[in-house]
Amino acid sequence: SHHRNLLRCLFALVVIVVSLCITLTLLTMAATENPITPAPDSESADQATAVKKRSPSDFLKSVLGRPVKVRLNSGTEYRGVLACLDGYMNIAMEQTEEYVDGQLKAKYGDCFIRGNNVLYISAQKRK
Repeated sequence: SHHRNLLRCLFALVVIVVSLCITLTLLTMAATENPITPAPDSESADQATAVKKRSPSDFLKSVLGRPVKVRLNSGTEYRGVLACLDGYMNIAMEQTEEYVDGQLKAKYGDCFIRGNNVLYISAQKRK
């Protein structure tokens, strides 16, 4: 019981630190981002406006708070709501389900995944 409470406190602390790291990273990125200026002629300006390239950072910002699938190097998948992540791809998720070989193995409330284990993150359709 004492160890369980200690682990809960540690997890809460990790989530807070990761949240602060993400907030700081996003604020830094927003402050240093340079807008893309279109070419002077109107045709290429229209094309530049129509086709905006999304960076990995843009994608990750867009899926915060949304359902995602996280695949690990081991092949295990975690599906849940992306709570936060940092520049090292450390991930905190909520309402997490663990899948091995496509089969549901476990359900977790909150989950923390160390970034060096992450193969990819993909957006999921909302349930």
